[in-house]
Amino acid sequence: MDMKVQALVYKFGVLLISVTLLAHTLKAQSDYDLTQRWMNESMYNPAAVGNSFTTGVFLHGRVQWLGLDGAPLTQTVTFDTYADNISSAFGVVFSRDEIGYLTSYTAKLSYAYYIPLTTKSTVSLGLSAGLFNRNRKLEEGMSEQSNDPVLAYKRVSNYAPEFDFGIEYKGPFKLGASVRHLGIYGDSKLPSPSLNIWTYLSSRFNITQTISIEPCVSYMYRNKIGRGEGGSLFYFMKTENRNTYNDRFWLGGMYRFHGQFAILAGVNITSKMRLGYSFDYGTGDLSTISRSGTHEIFLSWQFNRIFYKEETCPAYKSYERRRK
Repeated sequence: MDMKVQALVYKFGVLLISVTLLAHTLKAQSDYDLTQRWMNESMYNPAAVGNSFTTGVFLHGRVQWLGLDGAPLTQTVTFDTYADNISSAFGVVFSRDEIGYLTSYTAKLSYAYYIPLTTKSTVSLGLSAGLFNRNRKLEEGMSEQSNDPVLAYKRVSNYAPEFDFGIEYKGPFKLGASVRHLGIYGDSKLPSPSLNIWTYLSSRFNITQTISIEPCVSYMYRNKIGRGEGGSLFYFMKTENRNTYNDRFWLGGMYRFHGQFAILAGVNITSKMRLGYSFDYGTGDLSTISRSGTHEIFLSWQFNRIFYKEETCPAYKSYERRRK
Protein backbone atom coordinates (compact mmCIF):
# COMPACT_ATOMS: atom_id res chain seq x y z
CA MET A 1 0.00 0.00 0.00
CA ASP A 2 1.59 3.33 -1.07
CA MET A 3 2.03 6.38 1.17
CA LYS A 4 -0.88 8.31 -0.33
CA VAL A 5 -3.29 5.48 0.41
CA GLN A 6 -1.90 5.13 3.95
CA ALA A 7 -2.41 8.86 4.53
CA LEU A 8 -5.98 8.67 3.23
CA VAL A 9 -6.86 5.76 5.53
CA TYR A 10 -5.22 7.52 8.49
CA LYS A 11 -7.09 10.80 7.88
CA PHE A 12 -10.42 9.02 7.54
CA GLY A 13 -9.76 7.07 10.74
CA VAL A 14 -9.01 10.31 12.61
CA LEU A 15 -12.20 11.85 11.20
CA LEU A 16 -14.27 8.86 12.28
CA ILE A 17 -12.85 8.97 15.82
CA SER A 18 -13.41 12.72 16.05
CA VAL A 19 -17.01 12.44 14.90
CA THR A 20 -17.58 9.60 17.37
CA LEU A 21 -16.31 11.67 20.30
CA LEU A 22 -18.39 14.65 19.23
CA ALA A 23 -21.46 12.47 18.82
CA HIS A 24 -21.35 11.45 22.49
CA THR A 25 -22.60 14.93 23.33
CA LEU A 26 -25.67 14.69 21.09
CA LYS A 27 -29.14 13.85 22.32
CA ALA A 28 -30.16 10.23 21.67
CA GLN A 29 -33.62 8.78 21.56
CA SER A 30 -35.14 5.64 20.06
CA ASP A 31 -33.73 3.61 17.19
CA TYR A 32 -34.25 0.13 15.80
CA ASP A 33 -31.85 -2.68 16.61
CA LEU A 34 -31.62 -5.62 14.19
CA THR A 35 -30.30 -9.04 15.17
CA GLN A 36 -29.44 -10.10 11.63
CA ARG A 37 -27.33 -7.07 10.77
CA TRP A 38 -24.48 -9.62 10.59
CA MET A 39 -25.98 -10.87 7.34
CA ASN A 40 -26.08 -7.37 5.84
CA GLU A 41 -23.71 -4.92 7.54
CA SER A 42 -24.58 -2.18 5.02
CA MET A 43 -27.78 -1.46 6.99
CA TYR A 44 -25.55 -0.01 9.72
CA ASN A 45 -22.24 0.76 8.00
CA PRO A 46 -21.99 2.52 4.62
CA ALA A 47 -18.43 1.19 4.24
CA ALA A 48 -19.93 -2.31 3.95
CA VAL A 49 -21.90 -1.39 0.82
CA GLY A 50 -20.78 -3.75 -1.94
CA ASN A 51 -18.56 -5.87 0.32
CA SER A 52 -19.71 -9.00 -1.50
CA PHE A 53 -18.33 -7.42 -4.71
CA THR A 54 -21.56 -7.98 -6.62
CA THR A 55 -25.12 -6.64 -6.94
CA GLY A 56 -27.62 -7.49 -4.22
CA VAL A 57 -31.08 -6.80 -2.82
CA PHE A 58 -31.93 -7.42 0.85
CA LEU A 59 -35.47 -7.41 2.33
CA HIS A 60 -35.77 -7.51 6.10
CA GLY A 61 -38.63 -7.48 8.60
CA ARG A 62 -38.67 -7.46 12.43
CA VAL A 63 -41.55 -7.90 14.88
CA GLN A 64 -40.37 -7.05 18.38
CA TRP A 65 -42.12 -8.22 21.55
CA LEU A 66 -44.82 -10.08 19.65
CA GLY A 67 -48.29 -9.67 21.14
CA LEU A 68 -47.59 -6.40 22.95
CA ASP A 69 -49.70 -3.39 21.86
CA GLY A 70 -47.58 -0.67 20.29
CA ALA A 71 -44.51 -2.90 20.08
CA PRO A 72 -41.82 -1.97 17.52
CA LEU A 73 -42.21 -3.07 13.89
CA THR A 74 -39.33 -2.57 11.46
CA GLN A 75 -38.90 -3.09 7.72
CA THR A 76 -35.80 -2.36 5.67
CA VAL A 77 -34.88 -2.65 2.00
CA THR A 78 -31.30 -2.31 0.79
CA PHE A 79 -29.75 -2.41 -2.66
CA ASP A 80 -26.05 -2.27 -3.44
CA THR A 81 -23.76 -2.84 -6.39
CA TYR A 82 -20.01 -2.94 -6.85
CA ALA A 83 -18.44 -1.05 -9.79
CA ASP A 84 -15.29 -3.00 -10.58
CA ASN A 85 -13.73 -0.43 -12.93
CA ILE A 86 -13.60 2.30 -10.24
CA SER A 87 -13.24 0.16 -7.08
CA SER A 88 -16.41 1.72 -5.71
CA ALA A 89 -19.80 0.58 -4.48
CA PHE A 90 -23.14 2.35 -4.44
CA GLY A 91 -26.20 1.58 -2.36
CA VAL A 92 -29.69 2.63 -1.36
CA VAL A 93 -31.30 2.05 2.04
CA PHE A 94 -35.00 2.45 2.88
CA SER A 95 -36.37 1.79 6.35
CA ARG A 96 -39.67 2.09 8.19
CA ASP A 97 -39.82 1.83 11.97
CA GLU A 98 -43.02 1.97 14.01
CA ILE A 99 -43.33 2.07 17.79
CA GLY A 100 -46.50 3.11 19.56
CA TYR A 101 -47.80 6.33 18.01
CA LEU A 102 -44.52 7.11 16.25
CA THR A 103 -43.59 6.09 12.72
CA SER A 104 -40.21 6.85 11.17
CA TYR A 105 -39.01 6.66 7.58
CA THR A 106 -35.46 6.91 6.29
CA ALA A 107 -34.12 7.01 2.73
CA LYS A 108 -30.36 7.13 2.13
CA LEU A 109 -27.83 6.92 -0.68
CA SER A 110 -24.52 5.26 0.18
CA TYR A 111 -21.06 5.27 -1.34
CA ALA A 112 -17.99 3.19 -0.47
CA TYR A 113 -14.50 3.33 -1.92
CA TYR A 114 -12.35 0.18 -1.75
CA ILE A 115 -8.58 0.39 -1.23
CA PRO A 116 -6.62 -2.85 -1.72
CA LEU A 117 -4.03 -3.51 0.96
CA THR A 118 -2.83 -6.90 -0.31
CA THR A 119 -4.08 -9.41 -2.86
CA LYS A 120 -6.49 -10.75 -0.23
CA SER A 121 -7.50 -7.75 1.85
CA THR A 122 -9.11 -4.33 1.43
CA VAL A 123 -10.13 -1.29 3.42
CA SER A 124 -13.32 0.51 2.44
CA LEU A 125 -14.36 4.03 3.42
CA GLY A 126 -18.07 4.78 3.38
CA LEU A 127 -20.46 7.71 3.50
CA SER A 128 -24.24 7.85 3.30
CA ALA A 129 -26.61 10.80 3.18
CA GLY A 130 -30.36 10.91 3.25
CA LEU A 131 -33.58 12.20 4.70
CA PHE A 132 -35.27 11.20 7.93
CA ASN A 133 -38.98 11.64 8.66
CA ARG A 134 -40.77 10.95 11.93
CA ASN A 135 -44.47 11.52 12.51
CA ARG A 136 -47.07 10.87 15.15
CA LYS A 137 -50.79 10.43 14.76
CA LEU A 138 -53.17 9.70 17.61
CA GLU A 139 -56.24 7.55 17.19
CA GLU A 140 -59.61 9.27 17.06
CA GLY A 141 -60.93 10.15 20.51
CA MET A 142 -57.63 9.65 22.31
CA SER A 143 -57.06 12.10 25.14
CA GLU A 144 -54.56 14.86 24.47
CA GLN A 145 -53.96 15.42 28.17
CA SER A 146 -50.67 13.75 28.99
CA ASN A 147 -47.34 14.47 30.64
CA ASP A 148 -45.61 12.81 27.70
CA PRO A 149 -44.24 15.58 25.42
CA VAL A 150 -44.80 13.34 22.41
CA LEU A 151 -48.56 13.38 23.10
CA ALA A 152 -48.78 17.12 23.67
CA TYR A 153 -49.58 17.82 20.01
CA LYS A 154 -52.39 16.42 17.87
CA ARG A 155 -50.48 15.55 14.73
CA VAL A 156 -46.81 16.22 14.14
CA SER A 157 -44.34 15.37 11.38
CA ASN A 158 -40.74 16.48 11.08
CA TYR A 159 -38.00 16.04 8.48
CA ALA A 160 -34.24 16.30 8.81
CA PRO A 161 -31.11 15.42 6.83
CA GLU A 162 -28.80 12.85 8.31
CA PHE A 163 -25.43 11.34 7.52
CA ASP A 164 -23.46 8.19 8.32
CA PHE A 165 -19.71 7.49 8.22
CA GLY A 166 -17.97 4.14 8.28
CA ILE A 167 -14.79 2.16 7.71
CA GLU A 168 -14.33 -1.58 7.18
CA TYR A 169 -11.37 -3.90 6.78
CA LYS A 170 -11.97 -7.20 4.99
CA GLY A 171 -9.34 -9.91 4.75
CA PRO A 172 -8.56 -12.91 6.98
CA PHE A 173 -11.02 -11.26 9.36
CA LYS A 174 -13.60 -8.48 9.11
CA LEU A 175 -13.33 -5.36 11.28
CA GLY A 176 -15.60 -2.34 10.95
CA ALA A 177 -16.94 0.76 12.66
CA SER A 178 -19.66 3.25 11.84
CA VAL A 179 -21.32 6.37 13.24
CA ARG A 180 -24.97 6.83 12.23
CA HIS A 181 -27.69 9.46 12.52
CA LEU A 182 -25.59 12.59 12.32
CA GLY A 183 -27.96 15.39 11.37
CA ILE A 184 -29.28 18.83 12.18
CA TYR A 185 -32.59 18.10 13.85
CA GLY A 186 -33.16 21.42 15.63
CA ASP A 187 -36.17 21.93 17.88
CA SER A 188 -38.70 19.20 17.31
CA LYS A 189 -41.91 18.17 18.98
CA LEU A 190 -40.87 14.56 18.37
CA PRO A 191 -37.81 12.59 19.52
CA SER A 192 -34.78 12.90 17.24
CA PRO A 193 -33.11 9.79 15.77
CA SER A 194 -30.72 8.16 18.17
CA LEU A 195 -27.00 8.41 17.75
CA ASN A 196 -25.76 4.95 16.82
CA ILE A 197 -22.13 3.83 16.99
CA TRP A 198 -21.36 0.27 15.97
CA THR A 199 -18.04 -1.62 15.95
CA TYR A 200 -17.70 -5.28 14.99
CA LEU A 201 -15.18 -8.05 14.44
CA SER A 202 -15.66 -11.46 12.83
CA SER A 203 -13.62 -14.17 11.14
CA ARG A 204 -14.65 -17.25 9.23
CA PHE A 205 -12.63 -20.45 8.89
CA ASN A 206 -13.17 -24.13 8.19
CA ILE A 207 -13.38 -26.74 10.93
CA THR A 208 -14.05 -29.63 8.50
CA GLN A 209 -14.20 -29.91 4.71
CA THR A 210 -17.90 -29.03 4.71
CA ILE A 211 -18.40 -27.03 7.93
CA SER A 212 -17.09 -23.59 8.73
CA ILE A 213 -17.53 -21.34 11.75
CA GLU A 214 -17.70 -17.56 12.04
CA PRO A 215 -17.22 -16.19 15.58
CA CYS A 216 -18.31 -12.57 15.88
CA VAL A 217 -18.38 -9.85 18.53
CA SER A 218 -19.71 -6.30 18.44
CA TYR A 219 -20.29 -3.24 20.57
CA MET A 220 -23.10 -0.77 19.98
CA TYR A 221 -23.66 2.60 21.60
CA ARG A 222 -27.21 3.90 21.27
CA ASN A 223 -29.70 5.67 23.51
CA LYS A 224 -26.70 6.73 25.63
CA ILE A 225 -26.11 3.08 26.53
CA GLY A 226 -23.31 0.78 25.39
CA ARG A 227 -24.17 -2.83 24.66
CA GLY A 228 -21.98 -5.73 23.64
CA GLU A 229 -22.84 -9.02 22.00
CA GLY A 230 -21.05 -12.14 20.90
CA GLY A 231 -21.80 -15.40 19.17
CA SER A 232 -20.99 -17.77 16.34
CA LEU A 233 -22.52 -18.88 13.07
CA PHE A 234 -21.97 -22.39 11.69
CA TYR A 235 -22.13 -22.77 7.91
CA PHE A 236 -22.78 -26.15 6.32
CA MET A 237 -21.39 -26.28 2.79
CA LYS A 238 -22.23 -28.50 -0.14
CA THR A 239 -18.56 -28.97 -0.98
CA GLU A 240 -15.39 -27.32 0.25
CA ASN A 241 -13.76 -25.24 -2.46
CA ARG A 242 -10.29 -23.74 -2.17
CA ASN A 243 -11.40 -20.28 -3.24
CA THR A 244 -15.09 -19.87 -2.37
CA TYR A 245 -17.67 -20.82 0.22
CA ASN A 246 -20.58 -22.84 -1.18
CA ASP A 247 -23.06 -22.71 1.68
CA ARG A 248 -26.11 -24.91 1.99
CA PHE A 249 -27.51 -23.59 5.28
CA TRP A 250 -26.36 -22.01 8.56
CA LEU A 251 -27.20 -22.11 12.27
CA GLY A 252 -25.96 -19.97 15.10
CA GLY A 253 -26.53 -18.16 18.34
CA MET A 254 -25.92 -14.71 19.81
CA TYR A 255 -25.95 -13.34 23.34
CA ARG A 256 -26.38 -9.67 24.18
CA PHE A 257 -24.79 -8.84 27.49
CA HIS A 258 -27.77 -6.83 28.74
CA GLY A 259 -29.71 -10.10 29.00
CA GLN A 260 -30.96 -11.32 25.63
CA PHE A 261 -30.11 -14.31 23.47
CA ALA A 262 -30.94 -15.09 19.86
CA ILE A 263 -31.05 -18.13 17.61
CA LEU A 264 -30.30 -17.63 13.91
CA ALA A 265 -30.88 -19.96 10.98
CA GLY A 266 -30.97 -19.71 7.22
CA VAL A 267 -30.79 -21.54 3.93
CA ASN A 268 -29.54 -20.83 0.43
CA ILE A 269 -32.64 -21.48 -1.64
CA THR A 270 -30.63 -21.15 -4.84
CA SER A 271 -27.11 -19.98 -5.65
CA LYS A 272 -28.45 -16.41 -5.76
CA MET A 273 -31.24 -16.40 -3.17
CA ARG A 274 -31.14 -16.96 0.58
CA LEU A 275 -33.69 -16.91 3.38
CA GLY A 276 -32.92 -16.27 7.05
CA TYR A 277 -34.78 -16.21 10.37
CA SER A 278 -33.91 -15.28 13.95
CA PHE A 279 -35.67 -15.50 17.30
CA ASP A 280 -34.76 -13.26 20.26
CA TYR A 281 -35.78 -13.85 23.85
CA GLY A 282 -34.99 -11.70 26.85
CA THR A 283 -33.90 -12.96 30.24
CA GLY A 284 -34.62 -11.40 33.62
CA ASP A 285 -36.77 -8.26 33.40
CA LEU A 286 -36.84 -8.43 29.59
CA SER A 287 -38.75 -11.73 29.74
CA THR A 288 -41.72 -9.98 31.39
CA ILE A 289 -42.24 -7.65 28.40
CA SER A 290 -43.27 -10.39 25.98
CA ARG A 291 -43.07 -14.16 26.35
CA SER A 292 -43.47 -14.51 22.57
CA GLY A 293 -40.07 -12.95 21.92
CA THR A 294 -38.90 -11.08 18.84
CA HIS A 295 -38.91 -12.46 15.31
CA GLU A 296 -36.91 -11.43 12.24
CA ILE A 297 -36.92 -12.70 8.69
CA PHE A 298 -34.96 -11.71 5.61
CA LEU A 299 -34.86 -12.60 1.94
CA SER A 300 -31.95 -11.61 -0.28
CA TRP A 301 -30.76 -11.92 -3.84
CA GLN A 302 -27.08 -11.65 -4.70
CA PHE A 303 -26.09 -12.02 -8.32
CA ASN A 304 -22.77 -13.68 -9.18
CA ARG A 305 -22.09 -13.90 -5.45
CA ILE A 306 -18.46 -14.45 -4.44
CA PHE A 307 -17.18 -15.04 -0.91
CA TYR A 308 -13.49 -14.79 -1.69
CA LYS A 309 -11.29 -16.82 0.61
CA GLU A 310 -7.87 -17.43 -0.91
CA GLU A 311 -8.19 -15.95 -4.37
CA THR A 312 -7.19 -12.41 -5.29
CA CYS A 313 -10.04 -10.13 -4.24
CA PRO A 314 -11.86 -8.12 -6.96
CA ALA A 315 -10.78 -4.72 -5.57
CA TYR A 316 -7.12 -5.67 -5.95
CA LYS A 317 -7.68 -7.00 -9.46
CA SER A 318 -9.27 -3.71 -10.59
CA TYR A 319 -6.45 -1.75 -8.90
CA GLU A 320 -3.83 -3.75 -10.83
CA ARG A 321 -5.69 -3.19 -14.12
CA ARG A 322 -5.72 0.58 -13.61
CA ARG A 323 -1.96 0.61 -12.90
CA LYS A 324 -1.15 -1.07 -16.22
